[in-house]
Amino acid sequence: MMSRLTLLVTTLLGASQLNATHIIGGEFYYDHLGGSQYQVTLKLYRDCTGIAFDASAVIGVFDGQGGLLYTQSLSFPGGSFIPITLDSPCLTLPPDVCVETTSYTGIFDLPPTADGYQLTYQRCCRTAIISNLITPGDLGLTVTMRIPGSGIVSNSSARFNELPPVALCLNAPLIFDHSAFDPDGDSLTYELCTPYNGGTSLDPQPNPPSAPPYSFLPWAAGYSETYPIDSDPAIAIDPVTGQLTLTPTLQGSFTVGVCVKEYRDGVLLTETRRDFLFKVVPCDASVVAGIQPQPPSLLCSGLTMPFVNTSFGAQTWAWDFGDPDVVDDVSSEQNPTWTYQNQGTYVITQIANPGTTCADTVQTPYQVYLTPEPFVVPPEPFCGNDPVTLVAEGMFGAGASLQWILGAGSVPQSSSDSIVTAQFAGPGVHEFSLLVAENGCTNSYTDFVTNYALPVAAFNANPISPQYVGTVVDLTDASNGNGGTFVTWDWTLDSDPLGASAPFITWNTSWPGTYTITLQVTTADGCTDATSQDYQVLGGDIVIPNVFSPNSDGTNETFHITNVEFYHNQLTIYSRWGNKVYEVTNYKNQWDGAGLPDGTYFYVLQMDDGREYSGHLTILR
Repeated sequence: MMSRLTLLVTTLLGASQLNATHIIGGEFYYDHLGGSQYQVTLKLYRDCTGIAFDASAVIGVFDGQGGLLYTQSLSFPGGSFIPITLDSPCLTLPPDVCVETTSYTGIFDLPPTADGYQLTYQRCCRTAIISNLITPGDLGLTVTMRIPGSGIVSNSSARFNELPPVALCLNAPLIFDHSAFDPDGDSLTYELCTPYNGGTSLDPQPNPPSAPPYSFLPWAAGYSETYPIDSDPAIAIDPVTGQLTLTPTLQGSFTVGVCVKEYRDGVLLTETRRDFLFKVVPCDASVVAGIQPQPPSLLCSGLTMPFVNTSFGAQTWAWDFGDPDVVDDVSSEQNPTWTYQNQGTYVITQIANPGTTCADTVQTPYQVYLTPEPFVVPPEPFCGNDPVTLVAEGMFGAGASLQWILGAGSVPQSSSDSIVTAQFAGPGVHEFSLLVAENGCTNSYTDFVTNYALPVAAFNANPISPQYVGTVVDLTDASNGNGGTFVTWDWTLDSDPLGASAPFITWNTSWPGTYTITLQVTTADGCTDATSQDYQVLGGDIVIPNVFSPNSDGTNETFHITNVEFYHNQLTIYSRWGNKVYEVTNYKNQWDGAGLPDGTYFYVLQMDDGREYSGHLTILR
């Protein structure tokens, strides 16, 4: 029982080892030696981390219809490691990249037949780390080649001139001559193709190999025979020259197939299908240029830019600051500084070790802009609540984005115009802000608009109008300061000053008429208001006597007209014969008839308000 278990474990271990060859590709080509003799070469590639090549390779020989004729074993001739070279001497591969190749060779006797022959080799399994295949660890390969029938007198197949590159540097462009040589000078065309699957984990070395046709390898999602590897631009092969180009963009291992077809006089003779693996790895550069990306602290900081050199492996540098306004915007300093003439976005170029084989170049954009500096000249403190106009000024361009924030209760509360007319909520100190954004740079300005409440002027007159001449009128301030403190009271009577600045004054009415009394009040904030009232002063009735006695007894000495002195008037006295004996303007009861005899006289009194009185009077001494 124990020996059986040991045998089972040994058998399973051997199967596992056979399954773990990490085969990664292969190809066939042959040479016609003359007659029915062909020298056949099977070229295989394996990952060095797998087990060694097999001691022999079993080749199945099939007729043109796919029937197995016989198998032939080719002995392992020994392997060799593929030298790994890169297009650039300035790149270094990781140390764990290793691929071994071998070429099994044998002489096959293949007498001419109408349908020719097909030679096939199969082996499982591939390395499990292949990125572009589905379950790659369970997949193998089929290497197959067709030998034309007797219609073709003699033919040797095309064979590729160069071994494929084992390792590709991530993001490094590759141009590879994948051309082939045909001994007969036949016409060749090239294309990307899908490799064949072959062998299984249970039968990793089919003996004999399975008969054609053969199944293709299953591509993982996103991959195909024309896009077998992540590349930008996409992998491509020139159909005439065989030049292969790609720039790999993803680290990993990728199976690729390249087919060369051989034509003679327009007839397809055979196809050589190379199945191989590209390993895309990050390569170390001996010199790498580097510029520190623009730090946030240098955004919107002005026209002078310091640059930080982050290159390595270099001893000299050549800088170009990308300033189109200056010819010599260059430097050889390690960490230079440059002052630009104008704002803008500039592309900075650095060459590390310029002029040497391993020079490296890098470019990075820098934004060179000034922080906008807005300001606003607010109005001087003012009285009332009239709208005010605010103008955005300062250092920024016409294309800058503006935003006014005028506060709750204002009309409007915000605006994006350069000039805004706003009415604030009421008397007080009102904060406003102006935000300016330009070229990604922002700044703000804050200030205040101050306005004071307007007072409301009012006063009382006691006694109220109308009153007769001689009435003393008390004028008392009744104004509302709306929070302000009154400092002056200016009283006027028909625009003429009336009394001192005081909240209370008296007015002695001395002449009849309608007068306009005005009070203007002023607060400590300098805000004023005025109000006016009309006040009527009555002069009294005109009473004219018809006799007076100027006899020096102190009684009734003059022609006394009651209340006449309060009116503008014109008095004329005539004798009984119509002669004018006295005339005066604005009579004030001063005529005493001096120089005139006693007797009867006539008078005419004309008032400036249009009234006229006339009659006779007697002077009696």
